[in-house]
Amino acid sequence: MSDIHDGNLPNPENHHGPKTRPRKWSILPEADHRQLRRHLDLCEGTGTPASKLLAHVLLHKIATTEPVRDMLARDLVTGGCRVIYSVDGGPIQTGLLVHRARSGLASGVVPVSSLLGATLIGMRVGQRAPLLRDDGTVGTITVQGVIQPV
Repeated sequence: MSDIHDGNLPNPENHHGPKTRPRKWSILPEADHRQLRRHLDLCEGTGTPASKLLAHVLLHKIATTEPVRDMLARDLVTGGCRVIYSVDGGPIQTGLLVHRARSGLASGVVPVSSLLGATLIGMRVGQRAPLLRDDGTVGTITVQGVIQPV
């Protein structure tokens, strides 16, 4: 097993191995999927340990989600929605998931370009997933609810 802080990230366009289509576990609106690729491009340019962790999560999310046009899924965490979640079975938290976070934003905003936001996007109500933290430890996040923008 390799350390996530070291080495190069795999290329999502690398198609070595059997000629089968990769299994997609979730769906995302095309716009959100495109934004994930932009976030990944920004991460790969910085080269810091924190950006390598985020790039790992974004790369996994891109590889395991299928971009879908004209979709409506009320239980799916997408950019612009308010998400209700808990970390490690702790207290319920809520945040507005945004792709373009500006400095000085009030608390309660979760940038997709964070480990928390990159993990949440594409999840569904009731779903649990590993949450990679800045220090390299892993917790568990559970989506309790989603409020889509009007």
